[in-house]
Amino acid sequence: MKRSVILIPAAALLLSAALGAQTVTLKMGDNLPDRTTTWGAVVEQINTEFKAANPGVQIVTESYPDQPYQQKIKIYATARQLPDVFKYWSFTSLLKPLVDGGFVAPLDRADFAKLGYMPGALESNVYDGKLYGIPVSADFWVIYYNKELFKEIGLSAPPTTLEGLEALAATFKAKGIIPMVTDGKDAWPLSITFDQIAFRLSGDPTLPQKALDRKIRFTDPVFVEAARKLQAFAQSGLFQEDLMVSDYGASRNLFGQGKAAMYLMGSWELGLATDSNFSDDFHANVGAAKFPTIAGGKGNIDDLFAWFGGNYVVSASSKHRELGMKYLHYYAKRFPVLAWERQAAFPAQRVDPRPGDTSLAKTLLKIAAEAKATSGTASLDLSTPQFKEDNQNLIRELCSGLITPEAFCKQLDAAAEKAARQN
Repeated sequence: MKRSVILIPAAALLLSAALGAQTVTLKMGDNLPDRTTTWGAVVEQINTEFKAANPGVQIVTESYPDQPYQQKIKIYATARQLPDVFKYWSFTSLLKPLVDGGFVAPLDRADFAKLGYMPGALESNVYDGKLYGIPVSADFWVIYYNKELFKEIGLSAPPTTLEGLEALAATFKAKGIIPMVTDGKDAWPLSITFDQIAFRLSGDPTLPQKALDRKIRFTDPVFVEAARKLQAFAQSGLFQEDLMVSDYGASRNLFGQGKAAMYLMGSWELGLATDSNFSDDFHANVGAAKFPTIAGGKGNIDDLFAWFGGNYVVSASSKHRELGMKYLHYYAKRFPVLAWERQAAFPAQRVDPRPGDTSLAKTLLKIAAEAKATSGTASLDLSTPQFKEDNQNLIRELCSGLITPEAFCKQLDAAAEKAARQN
């Protein structure tokens, strides 16, 4: 009897060892071919840590640039051979077909909600009440400003209302300073600003998506008023005189060289404070402010125009689905800190600033942490490529004063209708 008691645990130990020796390969896919720097390097570090914490697990990654990667995922979905875990865009036009086809697995929303995501971040991946992916990066719209130039006119920061901001045009121009710059040539910053103004007026970030879904119209009063405000903003004298032919690099350089007091752009420009092309004096004086409110608008200063990317999902047909879920949860916990340490991306989750962070980086983290609501993806990226092109062309005409706000909204609505029929 005693001998059998000893032999049974011994057999169990041998079985356990045999199982432990088995290697499980987790297949992954992403659009990060460079694994030595920035985002790709962060993923490699996460993978190394995960394998160390889970002996017997190997991770094999297929990685391609954006467009080839999208094609690969479509081919793998058709063949029912999707990677176990893969990175994919949360845009409705890309993720929703995978959700509708049952290709991706729903996640435990309550579990991920505990991990410090910005308001609205997880919602970008929710379909029919279920969470299908996690965002890992965030971009949001701000106004960068030169503190020294503002000090010269007796202000410490840009006004918190659009009306107050526009009133600064004459003050800066009298000193030979361009009040504000942005990339007008490519138009997408002005398209984002149109959505931002509509958000400030209505307090409702879902209006552009509703218009694209044809539940409301771009000819509705809120959009006409947003177009009117944007046109007035563009023609208020705030921007560089060649706004509509000034590209990204030109506008950025004007600001970095101290020739412009403000720069309308996204949070990804946190590197302005360390850019070697600009002076130490500029580095010490660059700040960031929230986009201002609008008199009579329902939106408040902490409603952040922000969108989320780097989406990760788990294949519904994976043989290692539970392991994939475990990996995704580990990724969600580690990515924010590692990404911020390497400055690889602005995390979609709250992170604490480091002692060595620049003042600008700390300010951007504070703006993100104070967000009460976020907008989600800008309307020009929520529909077809043709709608995006139409949107940008119409924005150029509006901001140049070539069409009225009413005509702009009518034509934008026609473009949305055409896109809806194509979808």
